[in-house]
Amino acid sequence: MPDSPHDVFSLVTPADIRRIRDTAQENFIKLMDKVFDRLLVLKASRDLAKNPTTTKQLLNCVRVLARLIPFVYEARSDGSTIEDIVLWTQRPRPGSGADYSLGKQLVSATIDLLFTSGFTVPQATVGEDTAVRYTIWENGVGQTSSLGSSKENVSNRIEVLRLLLVLCCKTMYVPPARSVAIANRALHTIAYNANKKMVLCLLCSLLNTSLKEHSQGWAIPYRNSTAINPADELTLHAMQALFIMLEYQTPATKGGQSSDAGSDATSAEESNANTPSMVLVTGTETGTQNLFRVFVSKLHRQQEFDYLIGNIMRLLEETMRSNLSILASVTKQPTRHVMPQEATILLWLLLENNSLFKEYVVDHNRSLRLFSVLLYFMLNGYTDPAQSGMVRTISHILHYLSEDGQFATRLMQPFDQSILPSQMRIVDASLTHADFMINTAFTLLCSSKPYLVPVYSNLLLLVRNVSPYLTQISQMTADKLLSLFDIISSPAFVISEPYHVRWLIYLIEVFDYVVHYRAIDNPHLMYSMVKARSCFVRLKAFDLDKAKGELAALREKKSKSDATRTIGSLGAKADAASVTPVPSLATLKPDDSSEGAASPALSDKARGKRPDPGPASTSDTREQATTSTAPKQASPGQFQPSTEWVFSWLPDLPLDPIIAVLDALSVHVDRISNDVQRSAELAPPTEPIPSDSGKSNLEPDQSDTKPADQTSTEPIATADPTLAIIHWLSSNAMTQAMPDLEDSMPEIRPRLQGMSPALVVWFKSLLWSMVYSSGVKPFGIWKNTHVRLFVIKSSQ
Repeated sequence: MPDSPHDVFSLVTPADIRRIRDTAQENFIKLMDKVFDRLLVLKASRDLAKNPTTTKQLLNCVRVLARLIPFVYEARSDGSTIEDIVLWTQRPRPGSGADYSLGKQLVSATIDLLFTSGFTVPQATVGEDTAVRYTIWENGVGQTSSLGSSKENVSNRIEVLRLLLVLCCKTMYVPPARSVAIANRALHTIAYNANKKMVLCLLCSLLNTSLKEHSQGWAIPYRNSTAINPADELTLHAMQALFIMLEYQTPATKGGQSSDAGSDATSAEESNANTPSMVLVTGTETGTQNLFRVFVSKLHRQQEFDYLIGNIMRLLEETMRSNLSILASVTKQPTRHVMPQEATILLWLLLENNSLFKEYVVDHNRSLRLFSVLLYFMLNGYTDPAQSGMVRTISHILHYLSEDGQFATRLMQPFDQSILPSQMRIVDASLTHADFMINTAFTLLCSSKPYLVPVYSNLLLLVRNVSPYLTQISQMTADKLLSLFDIISSPAFVISEPYHVRWLIYLIEVFDYVVHYRAIDNPHLMYSMVKARSCFVRLKAFDLDKAKGELAALREKKSKSDATRTIGSLGAKADAASVTPVPSLATLKPDDSSEGAASPALSDKARGKRPDPGPASTSDTREQATTSTAPKQASPGQFQPSTEWVFSWLPDLPLDPIIAVLDALSVHVDRISNDVQRSAELAPPTEPIPSDSGKSNLEPDQSDTKPADQTSTEPIATADPTLAIIHWLSSNAMTQAMPDLEDSMPEIRPRLQGMSPALVVWFKSLLWSMVYSSGVKPFGIWKNTHVRLFVIKSSQ
């Protein structure tokens, strides 16, 4: 009899399973039925908790099913699967002869195993005659005390949760283009289940287990073995199961109803001191809503919100402190447990599904601390492609929070850089959180890394949503923002891809809000805008033919540079460095998932004459983003802007009020600059102050060697009018000099985040890739199976 999952997975190879499945399908089905029937008998055994042999046999049934089920979902050589035949077709049950559906019964039995007395939860107390106890495992949401589970209970939960993930893993074997349209019947059976008590206990058990703190006392958190701590493994599986339950939605049919969904469930409130602040509902066998989402949306108690945000912050800050510690190389554990990526995904799911939790996070006294920590992880991970999923998740979180005006207002508070490592700090003591946010966005945008492409729209939308509340932006931040605008508004960049217009619109709206609402509060930004006035004028006078010529010339230079490098000339690198193929952001590719409700409404004309590329998989998109870094001559598949496309967006840009303000201010700025310079020239010369810095006393004074006529005509110093200009721009005189903007005042309205199909596909791919990677290390649950949702790349 096998003693561990490793034995089962090593004894039964993928080749053996495929051979039986493809050549002896009836035997494969009979094997599944027999194993499941044996599992039911063992699960109902009264001596399960007292007989180790019975427990071992039950675990082996769980392990065999976990080994076989992935090959039920896997496509055969002809493209078909045996899922419907094996799991969802009614057939006689072995021993009883009654018709049953293996898939539905297996899901129900797996959930029961998570709450089986003496197996995954402590043995029932004297007087209780039930094998299944629906109760919450750990204290936290909905529970004030822990069950006090044994090591055996924890180990058994890991095995059963692994089987639950395998049961729901059909999504892995569906192509990305079809993953939104094809229902996952196992997930539907769980999430849309009529047993509300079961759903509630499972939800709270998974949530509390995910956030449970594992105290290590005074021990150094270091392991020199590759064994996974059972507590960490349980936490990881619990988080993954929770994620796929909260993420799942049954695909809608043409009539708008969910497929496989039954009648609506009617709600009935039930108050209990030991249950979470949720509404328990009763109804028919299945409902039309994902009850995991429904129950999460009903959370409202402050102590539950304190528990959630406190433990999420703890997970993030523990990793942050570990990264910054001088002992990081020693204390860093070699195994993967709960990482910041899981914590950020949980935070995003909670924010998306509970509006009260979002309000709580915004009002919380640690909201700015959370904001700073999230920016740290963006800056710490953007150079690592493996962390691109976490960086993108954080960008969605920040965009979602920026929709709240109160949160945007709080970002104007001073930023404490002491929590950051020295390489991330900015030499400016007057920085606000908004300053650091814009600098972070600038850093990521200018990195032009292909795997960061989906993040760029979120970063620009973040800045755009915060812009109506900006105050006292520093000069350095203002200069970076205008240099970014200089690149994005350049004609060649605008027409290189159709989505660049959306980025341009976001930045124009930033300056439009500042000019109308926050001009006097941002003298440094207004000064930078005055200096960059030519960029706005250039955009106003946009000429498509000139833009096409500029883009063609840049592409030709880039192609010649690439050809030179191909030949292998040693001097090609120096020449290539001086050639810029469209401003530095031209390598970016669009991401439809960031559109949603946040994208500007572009007409068909605004999309230009670009042909429809059709549905593409995630791997295709990744390949396109990689290969796009080398601009080529216009081809039939490239975007070809038209005059109609230009007129669909250019007249709608609010450039007139911005240019009018800059024209009015530039007159006064020039006057102040001339006055300061004139005053400096008329001022009497002063004796030079000797300086010891950087100059030795042994060095001769070269000023004595200058000819007399040269010293008499050289100006003493060039006056810097910046202080005087900033002082004037922050005074009432500036507002009086501005033109009347009453008629062009824009409404303060954030651009909201929308869940487009492409974003849903990416999120599914992210979650299931995490499940896949965590199952590879112990013994390879899904290894060597034909996964289609994402691409598996070898680490070698």
